[in-house]
Amino acid sequence: MGKGDIVMQTPQPASPATSKLPTAVIVIVALVIVCILACICVIVILALLGPSVGNVYSNIIENLPTATP
Repeated sequence: MGKGDIVMQTPQPASPATSKLPTAVIVIVALVIVCILACICVIVILALLGPSVGNVYSNIIENLPTATP
C-alpha cells in the first residue's frame, strides 16, 4: 500500500448484548422509581384520609340493627 491508497473498512455492528443492556437498565430503573413513587403516594393518601374512612365504617356499624338471639 502506498501513500495514495484508500483503505475501505466496513463498520462493525455493535454486539446485541452491549447495545440493549443500557436501555433495559434504564427501563427497569424507571419502573422501580415509578413503583416507589406510587407506593409513597398511596401511603400519604391513606395517612391523610385514614381517620375519615374509619369514621365512615364506624358509623355504618353503629347504625346496623343488632340481632337479638
